[in-house]
Parts: sequence; C-alpha cells; structure tokens
Amino acid sequence: MNVKDLRKLQKDELVKKLNEERKSLTMLTYDKALGKLKDTSKVRGLRKEVAQILTIINERKILENG
Repeated sequence: MNVKDLRKLQKDELVKKLNEERKSLTMLTYDKALGKLKDTSKVRGLRKEVAQILTIINERKILENG
C-alpha cells in the first residue's frame, strides 16, 4: 500500500493495519531467523510500511493538538 492510500484511511483503520503489519513482520523475522525465508527484502518493505503508518498517525496527533 502506498502512502497516498494510507493517508486516506481513518485512524482506527490505520491502527488495525499497523497491528496486522507488525504481526506479519514478527512472523517474517522469525522465518528469516530459521532460514525459511527466501526473499529477505520483504522484511525491509514491511518495516518501511510500519514506519510510514506510525508517521501518519503521529502527524495527525500533532495536527489535533496543534
């Protein structure tokens, strides 16, 4: 999902997406450690998406408190 699509989501949807991505990231990291994961670039992509979601949530908090 790109940043434009993420910005269109509501706060509760973002939090739900964040939790899903963190679970996926945990599982991929675990698989990578066990040597089951062939495409290790997926871990980096998920970390990037988690960071983008957190950035959007924090930006909205700042604007609300502004």
